[in-house]
Amino acid sequence: MQSSAPALAQMGDDEQHSATELVEVLHHCNAVRAAADYRMLQAASLIHEEREQDHLVRLAAALGEQSTSLADLELLAKRAAAGEDPRAQYGPTGLEMAIAEVGAALTVPPARARELIEAGSVLRHQLPFTGATLVSGRIDLPRFLVVVRRTALVDSAKFDVLDKEIAAAIESREPMSMTRFTTMIDKIIAKIDPAAVRRRREQVDTDRNINVRPDRHTPGQSRIGGALPAEQAAAIDARLNAMAASVHSDDPRTAAQRRADALVALAAGVARLDCGCEACTTDPGDDDSAAGEELDAADASPGTGIDADIDTDADADADASDVTASDTDVSGEAEVSDGHSAAPTDAETGADAITSDCAPRPTFHIVVNLSTLLGHDDDPAFLDGQGVIDADTARALLAEAKRCYVTPDTTNLAQADRYAPSKKLADLIRAGELCCSFPGCNNRAYHADVDHSVPHGEGGATDARNLKPLCRFHHRIKTFATGWRDYQDPLGTVFFQSPTGHTYLGNAFTGRDLFGSLTRSTRPPDDPARQRIDTIRDRRSRSVKRADTRAMERWNKENPPPF
Repeated sequence: MQSSAPALAQMGDDEQHSATELVEVLHHCNAVRAAADYRMLQAASLIHEEREQDHLVRLAAALGEQSTSLADLELLAKRAAAGEDPRAQYGPTGLEMAIAEVGAALTVPPARARELIEAGSVLRHQLPFTGATLVSGRIDLPRFLVVVRRTALVDSAKFDVLDKEIAAAIESREPMSMTRFTTMIDKIIAKIDPAAVRRRREQVDTDRNINVRPDRHTPGQSRIGGALPAEQAAAIDARLNAMAASVHSDDPRTAAQRRADALVALAAGVARLDCGCEACTTDPGDDDSAAGEELDAADASPGTGIDADIDTDADADADASDVTASDTDVSGEAEVSDGHSAAPTDAETGADAITSDCAPRPTFHIVVNLSTLLGHDDDPAFLDGQGVIDADTARALLAEAKRCYVTPDTTNLAQADRYAPSKKLADLIRAGELCCSFPGCNNRAYHADVDHSVPHGEGGATDARNLKPLCRFHHRIKTFATGWRDYQDPLGTVFFQSPTGHTYLGNAFTGRDLFGSLTRSTRPPDDPARQRIDTIRDRRSRSVKRADTRAMERWNKENPPPF
């Protein structure tokens, strides 16, 4: 065993360090751990290779002592056709031996040991450049394992290009939250191997399951787990949220408890959650108990794309067919809402057709390019809270959804004097992000506040250059905690400075990276440098066009018909 004296000495020194120095200790420890994880994966893979060689040697020795007659070979073939492993009699395979050895060394279960062995093989043979970002501390082990899982169905012939693309994307960006990182990887995979997205969709459908089992830690308690396609999980999650929010504000249960009770109610075939407030429990006949607040469906997701408020209730609004256009903003763009809010079918939402006049209407949000919706391309879409989904799934979900069309120039400068952004502007801000813009936070953009980077009371404008989504927790930290400051440039890049003076980039990968048509210009339209260059280019273009017109006229005069 190695002596712990150096580590103990370091920990003793840490007690004398300031908070600023301790943050540097965190950065150092994170980098050291990443390098150690790289070495651990490599070691696990090398152990597997050695055990496979041992198994082959043992197998060759055993087979060499036996008869290899035609009858023996036919018997082995029959056993293999019946689903039996003819080699099982010769002991565990090299992988099985390695799993046992790695599991014992790291004190982890077999499934985890197998995952580490597989990741080590991918690191060494399929994604070496991406693995190098792990050893250098650019990413950590959980993020590398995300890459391993997401690339499992990629064509092996495309790994060389894919590895370089992923490594370049990681090296060119600051560290980011898991939501942003996973979305970036999915986008790269969709670009390099679109067929892998389809294969993953098929696997997701095949692997769907729900299990209910006793909690081995707490007597009398059970746990529910499983796997579902993202859109089906989002529909269930949205319905539980809607039912939990439909009770009165003085209901004594927590939000988590109301969601659990909502699931039990759904299992009993009830589409609404009974309120537990004093008024409702003491007077069961009170009609107000059945008229809880409806889940707010106003947060329509924009995007260069389209945000869908999916209504999973069975009843459509009476005015669902109305088509309206908002006032045109300064850029000449208009927001159009086609108002489709009829409920999707059960196959689209994965929800049971439980109907009730008092049932709350769950919603969830999808951002997708208009070109994808029209079938001109198959670019991926983003389902808030779930991640990237394939184009076919997005089109199916959007078939009967309320839509909101936005463009990157959806910034009404007339709003600069008002505090609350318009719905169209708030939609653009949320579509331009994938989650809360605080470093490392994964909270949903459509559950977040729209925050002014420069406070409105200090002259901050209510426009896209000064707004960003922040979850309530980080909004309060930024606003009230001493020492925190934030900065936002005209391109939407958000930096946070901690009380120790460390600066972090909050949105290294955004919805604008996922949806190219949401990308703002490199400079705002009123930037003096941009205006000057635009003027020069326009003047040059007009001059070339005039010269071209004169040359064409001269040629026509010199070459009259019939030429």
